[in-house]
Amino acid sequence: MRLHLLLSALLLSLTIIPKASTGLIPGQKQCILLQGVCKDGGCTSTDDTIGVCNDEKKCCRRWWILFPYPTPVPK
Repeated sequence: MRLHLLLSALLLSLTIIPKASTGLIPGQKQCILLQGVCKDGGCTSTDDTIGVCNDEKKCCRRWWILFPYPTPVPK
């Protein structure tokens, strides 16, 4: 009886806990979703800083005067 209860609790906890996703750092993932590029140091004069990838890299995206597109505000 206890084994049955233990197995059902284990199965329930495995279905509730979300699977971990590996890969990108959250700042890099947000930068890619905003169609930006992570650059060391900083952005150039034709780029706009739209976020931070990590402590050393900033997320940059080219800005255009003739065809502007909005940048969503990161949360």
